[in-house]
Amino acid sequence: MNFYEKENISLYLDNLKLLESMVTLKQKIEIYRHDTLGLVLVINGEIQHIENYQCMYHEQLVHLPISFCDCPQTALVLGGGSLFAAYELLKYPSIQAITLCDHDYTVLKLMEHYYNHAKMVLADKRFHFVENDGVEFLDSDKTHYDVIVNDCFNLLKESNTYGYSFFKKMNDMLTDKGVCSDIIYRHIFDGTITHDSIQEIKKCSNIALSLVTVPEYPGILHIQTIWGKNKNIAQTCKSTLNSFQKKCLETNNLPFEFYSPQNLPYYLYLPPYIKAML
Repeated sequence: MNFYEKENISLYLDNLKLLESMVTLKQKIEIYRHDTLGLVLVINGEIQHIENYQCMYHEQLVHLPISFCDCPQTALVLGGGSLFAAYELLKYPSIQAITLCDHDYTVLKLMEHYYNHAKMVLADKRFHFVENDGVEFLDSDKTHYDVIVNDCFNLLKESNTYGYSFFKKMNDMLTDKGVCSDIIYRHIFDGTITHDSIQEIKKCSNIALSLVTVPEYPGILHIQTIWGKNKNIAQTCKSTLNSFQKKCLETNNLPFEFYSPQNLPYYLYLPPYIKAML
């Protein structure tokens, strides 16, 4: 079996073995196995997760923004039914509560069936799941968070659809030391979306940017945006400000497969041709 997304730039996968296929009240979910890449999660014809790429995506999505935050205690994950973002957040001893909002609990249960990390997250008392539409949740939630991770939707598209800035909405949901993390849905050469998203963020908060390779997304090369009320957020930051990451460096005991807080200047480096695009 083979698979490719209906995009002008997309990933083509061959020799896939179908493990699960189901249609819930909300979506069609499929899980495949690839001999080289491991498990592949597909929802409504779009690749959501490839096992052997996950650390490249989720570790940077979570740990890079937290490098600007000394001791985060509360976190919100929008989407993220694969539970990898929640799993990375739970590595921090300071985290006391994580809320994950996803519109279909079936995805979480499937991940629990196939992955040990999902079993660990669902068993952790700090983890709380809300089954709801992401937009409805943001409209009703009055909590303030130290970390908000968008692993759900195109924030610029939703802002244009609903007539108000989702970037500002999420920024307003942060504590004074808080950070938001989002990887712009389109690749960097889809210039209008990238440019407009960054300009919207600049209207309401501090911002830092990072290049991130996301092979399962169309186009591979994307921009990660990190923004919030946190005064430490800056493109020129040279070393992590997070106490747990500092301790990991001191003891040379990093609980990460891909991310390293000692390389913060590397993650925040933007080559001249990217700067010119932005």
